[in-house]
Amino acid sequence: MIIASRTSLIALAVFALTGAAQAAEVPTLDVSRTCKPLASDVAIDTDRCYRAERAARDQLAKEWLEHPVADRSLCTATAKMGGMASYVTLITCLEMKRDVAKLPPDRGLTTRPSGMPIR
Repeated sequence: MIIASRTSLIALAVFALTGAAQAAEVPTLDVSRTCKPLASDVAIDTDRCYRAERAARDQLAKEWLEHPVADRSLCTATAKMGGMASYVTLITCLEMKRDVAKLPPDRGLTTRPSGMPIR
């Protein structure tokens, strides 16, 4: 019983460390679908798209660890939605999460949504 518990704890620790290491690095996204036109009659500057994605990834590499793990996880999932991954979407999401976190709690609202109780 003790051996099984130790094995479980070791496996859990290895899993946690592996997840932490992965979370510490900017994820690798396949932006090829993002930088291709959806239809043949749609014009897109593929080179410019790839440059923008590369610039966003370079910026993310500089500031990745400044963002909370929960935000990085949520924004990475958001950036991969729909099968068209994008570093531009990822960095935009992280910037919005950061900016919202800086807002005052009440944000100066003078009205409440109809379903929100008054305290």
